Amino acid sequence: MHTTITTGHSARPRVMVVGKYRSIVHWAENVSSAFRQNGCEVAQFAINGQTVWHSLRYKFAGNEYGSQALPVRADFERALQRFKPDLVVFIVIAALWMPEELFALARQTRPGAATAVWIGDRLNAEECRFAHHVDQVFATDSAFIDDLRHYGHALPAHYLPLAVDPQRFHPFSLARSQRLVYVANNSPGRGELIRQVREPLVLYGKGWSKLADTAHDIHARRLPYRDLPRVYASHRAVLNIRNEKNVLHGLNQRSFEPYGCMTPVLNDDMADLPRCFEPGKEILVWHSLAELEDLQSRLQRDSGFAQAIGLAGHRRVLAEHTWQHRIHSLLTAFDFQDVRS
Repeated sequence: MHTTITTGHSARPRVMVVGKYRSIVHWAENVSSAFRQNGCEVAQFAINGQTVWHSLRYKFAGNEYGSQALPVRADFERALQRFKPDLVVFIVIAALWMPEELFALARQTRPGAATAVWIGDRLNAEECRFAHHVDQVFATDSAFIDDLRHYGHALPAHYLPLAVDPQRFHPFSLARSQRLVYVANNSPGRGELIRQVREPLVLYGKGWSKLADTAHDIHARRLPYRDLPRVYASHRAVLNIRNEKNVLHGLNQRSFEPYGCMTPVLNDDMADLPRCFEPGKEILVWHSLAELEDLQSRLQRDSGFAQAIGLAGHRRVLAEHTWQHRIHSLLTAFDFQDVRS
């Protein structure tokens, strides 16, 4: 059954998705695609440049004037005037990419449009000033909402986690290595923990060359997003460790995307995790190095156990955790109505 969205503005609401495009997690692209699948007309505005020429221009302006805001603002204003969105959604991964004046500009240029911010990183008091210019906030981590309240912002805020694109992440007929795979950049906290894991892991990401003296199978490079599904599908399970720099309670995309491939996730204990999965049935949770290694050993010994967790998690993400589910929730928060045909 196909779903289209209607509002008081138009039969197909016009949504502008503003964010960093071509990032390692493809968050802005996934959101844009899901809006289209939910029946919206979509325009994308890349704050890191729509084209290579735009990117170079923004970088030059930053070096020349000390800020990228001037050329980004001019291009953004033209894009708003041209597209005339009913809804503007800002995807905030790193606050430095999103000058405050862009939020104000959306309100000034399109005063009748709804505006939303979807936060994916922890922000400080100065960076939270976007709250003066938007209607609602969505956060991938419930602690980010606590931060907003701490800094005195009382606008509507909602927990809205990351998700999976089942068209990209789906089951593959591939032989599975019994090893666990971890795809992420190294960080002090992650590196310290993984150095202590005795059973070899497969590691993809920048910075893992620092662990070259360990038994782990290291690929110290950025894994292209297009290759990620097959890597997940060809390993027994996926290890997940939060980034201690910008996550407090929330789940990252590694908590969701492997399940598109029916691959179970071995996740560190996060406060938001029970809001998305049933621990022990749909996802495996570790609280210490010893517990991580015990679960790793069981997954490697017992393929049936791994398959059962992977299947249960697969069913859960398809039922509740796709990008279309997230966009439906966002649209509903603005009272956009579904019309099913």
